[in-house]
Amino acid sequence: MLSSQPNYLKAGIVLLDPQSAEPMSAIPLLINPDSLNTQFEVKSPSTSETRSEQLRLNGPPKETITFDAILDATDAMSRGDEDAVKYGIGHYIAALRSLISPTKRQLLDNDTLARQGKLTIIPMTQPLPVFSWGLRRRMPVKVGSLSVAEEFFSAQLNPIRAKASLSLQVLSVDDLGFDHPASSLFLHYLDGIEKQAAKVIKPAVDG
Repeated sequence: MLSSQPNYLKAGIVLLDPQSAEPMSAIPLLINPDSLNTQFEVKSPSTSETRSEQLRLNGPPKETITFDAILDATDAMSRGDEDAVKYGIGHYIAALRSLISPTKRQLLDNDTLARQGKLTIIPMTQPLPVFSWGLRRRMPVKVGSLSVAEEFFSAQLNPIRAKASLSLQVLSVDDLGFDHPASSLFLHYLDGIEKQAAKVIKPAVDG
């Protein structure tokens, strides 16, 4: 780890095999973000012919999580960490970028097939990200956007400090389908929310 923060639970992104949902790898966040912003868009019928339709839902809300992750190699460089000295935090930026980009091998393979007349454009499947924030919030997501602001550089122009801003769309059973192995992660996440809500929501009692 690049940070000298005390030992505590780290947030991060776990990458699953898109077919089996088996864990493949993980990208830890060096420093847990100070804040998370979550936006919910309600899924309700677009037209309401009866008054009862006003209370109906078409499915789970569209949930989008945004946050800023601070990447800092200062402490690691002072300890002589080889990767930090060589890349600064460039390798962490590269890891985040890999979430939204096909690999070189995928691009070359597609180009070879296209030159052989075997295809025109074929979508390239990426690993399925799971956002992990503590023990109760682990949900499959899709990266909606990523922006990186590099702030300080070494003498070799390697970035030493940067802020990565991410937007993640939570993938529900509506997005994945109930048959997808990763849907159980969303259902487990939803079950945890319902159990927490039950601590507050109580049966109405006549005074």
